[in-house]
Amino acid sequence: MNGLSSAQHDRAVGALVGLAIGDALGAGYEFTTPGPSDPQMIGGGGFGWEPGEWTDDTQMAICIARVLETGSVDVDRIGDGFLEWYRSSPKDVGNMTRAVLSRAKAGADLHSAAARYYEGHPHSAAGNGSLMRTAPVALAFLERPDRELMETAMSVSALTHADPQAQEACAIWCLGIKYAVLDATFEGVQGALELMPSESKATWTKVLDEAETRSPMDFTGNGYVVRALQAAWSAITQTDQGKEFPCLHLQVALKTAVSIGDDTDTVGAITGMLVGARWGGSAIPALWTERLHGWPDWSHGRLARSAQLITRGGESDENGWPSGESMIDHYANVWKARGTYVSLPQDPGVAIGDALALRNDDLSADVVVSLCRMGTSDVKATQHHVIHMIDAPGRDQNPNLRFLIKDLASSIVRWRAAGRTVFVHCVGAQSRTPTLAAASLCESLGLSGSEALEEVRELLPRMSPNAEFTGVVKELWP
Repeated sequence: MNGLSSAQHDRAVGALVGLAIGDALGAGYEFTTPGPSDPQMIGGGGFGWEPGEWTDDTQMAICIARVLETGSVDVDRIGDGFLEWYRSSPKDVGNMTRAVLSRAKAGADLHSAAARYYEGHPHSAAGNGSLMRTAPVALAFLERPDRELMETAMSVSALTHADPQAQEACAIWCLGIKYAVLDATFEGVQGALELMPSESKATWTKVLDEAETRSPMDFTGNGYVVRALQAAWSAITQTDQGKEFPCLHLQVALKTAVSIGDDTDTVGAITGMLVGARWGGSAIPALWTERLHGWPDWSHGRLARSAQLITRGGESDENGWPSGESMIDHYANVWKARGTYVSLPQDPGVAIGDALALRNDDLSADVVVSLCRMGTSDVKATQHHVIHMIDAPGRDQNPNLRFLIKDLASSIVRWRAAGRTVFVHCVGAQSRTPTLAAASLCESLGLSGSEALEEVRELLPRMSPNAEFTGVVKELWP
């Protein structure tokens, strides 16, 4: 399973990270109706979440991801993961999910436990608690048949939610995620209806049409899975792309979803997984990803790594990425004895260099921005951002390049204003690193792109950024 383009891999990351972002964004506003007009990652809420901390939505998604990232699609093992999580005494567990998990000893028991719960509660078992966690399932089936994906999504849903509405919602959303990753469109949501029985197709056609024509703010009461799906779909379809940066649609849709109110973290998670799959991890601003964290001591980078492993069927490449401990060992073989860096004269708190400089004893930074693939133990820093930036031209490589460069440049300025030191690097400090260094000088000093690139050339005389990178810097800062 290695036939995806760089942009598709980025969108796969966006699906899982987007879920967590929407979850954390909504966590502080749960049961607030209406929600805030401009939600932020404030934390708090009824369970005292930390700013940027995800809730049970992402926690349960991680239970699924940890199985799928091994290359297995064993639903009983996923159920075992749910039970292990439940027995760890999480802050928040949905009422229905709690009732089902408390009745099972092993994952293999969950389907029957959920079915018994549904039999006893036929009119109140269609909660949103399985839809909120479903993104990892879609990533495991990007190169497998649609019907097989839908069946598996329904089976994973049925571990806790036996109501057919919950299972069908997961199947629809998973197909939406799959084709958002593959084709960068939302057409998979409507396309899923073609694979459903005629009665279900008619019902869900009406559900989706209603979401597309009514205001997102109409879809309160979204603890119910149908209303939750409608709230997310309305937030996505009734918000516009940004004019200068189209991928700003991701941020606008997520904020709209949370502003609806009620089950804000879950509607945020459901929205985030699909809009993230459409726009990619590179469309998520660093202001959000730098705060993101939660059970089981994961952060943004670990989520991204999990998404990559799932799409690769649990396999690493010949260099040991993404599961290997170190990529620097590989870079050392490529670049031999380099390991160089230099501080910006205009701001010594920002250093730029190559990957091997991370092994230099005299280099320290609060924030490390890695513009290349890294291993699991390569970087020790308070903040570490691994950025999807490929040193090759074309939208199939860097679909959100303009936004990415602008966001990172702004973030460097913000980190420095907060007193944090920053180290920016790629493999050899020849293309990606000088590009971002120049962009940060433009943002902080008001230089033009051309002026900033010449300033950086004085520091890195071997630099040779590709023409698309320099073109973006010159366009953004004329």
